[in-house]
Amino acid sequence: MNAQELMTGSVFTIDPNRELAVAVQLMVDHGFRHLPIIEGGSVRSVLTALDVINGIVNDGINALREPVVKYGSGKFLTVLHGDDAMAVIRKMLDNGIDHALVLKGNELAGIITERDIVNKMPEQVFVKYRVHEVANRDPIRVSEDASLASAMEVMVRHGIRHLLIADQDRLLGIMTVKDVLRYAIKYYKLRGQVDLSIAVSKLMSHNPVTIDSAASLIDAVRLMRRNNIGSLPIVEAGRLMGIITEHDVVKSIIK
Repeated sequence: MNAQELMTGSVFTIDPNRELAVAVQLMVDHGFRHLPIIEGGSVRSVLTALDVINGIVNDGINALREPVVKYGSGKFLTVLHGDDAMAVIRKMLDNGIDHALVLKGNELAGIITERDIVNKMPEQVFVKYRVHEVANRDPIRVSEDASLASAMEVMVRHGIRHLLIADQDRLLGIMTVKDVLRYAIKYYKLRGQVDLSIAVSKLMSHNPVTIDSAASLIDAVRLMRRNNIGSLPIVEAGRLMGIITEHDVVKSIIK
């Protein structure tokens, strides 16, 4: 399998001087988390959903009025369309980057994300493990009355896209970076301001799909694929025991 078979083609891109709000609306409308910033026909940087949240944490909601280039990351990975898929995955992990831009000649042909890897790699690469062998058994969590502002700070500080909402060991819900962006752009467009003091319980998904720690990794992958989600809280006998994310699944391929 090569990079071209793994990638998503028809990549959305953005000019460096467009407002961050435009980028967020694109992400929300089309359901992606990565947006290459193009200048002079070349990739200058890549804006991620977590970059947006970091921008709002640092600069407040006024960040949405700033040019995207202020928040994009110059740390990105490029690979060639014919590169071996496993080699690409290893490069992503070695560089600590959750995506790779795929070039065909000098042209941007596509992007490979952790979602692409989970959805498209053959199932046999996941057969070696059970959920408890690759999952995070001590995940970050916040209470349901935590403010959105404080939860965003937690996500940025720990570099996480999926935040568990819990009452001690009882899972109440999950909030993702996409939930945050959807809320932020909706109220920014309606009012020009966004209430970041709102409780996370107002934004979270209340009944997330969960999995048992003894389940096979293939079961986890199939659940993620079927529900188009990037994480599964681990719940046993009503107790929150951990979380498995796309990133955990991707790491298991090279483990």
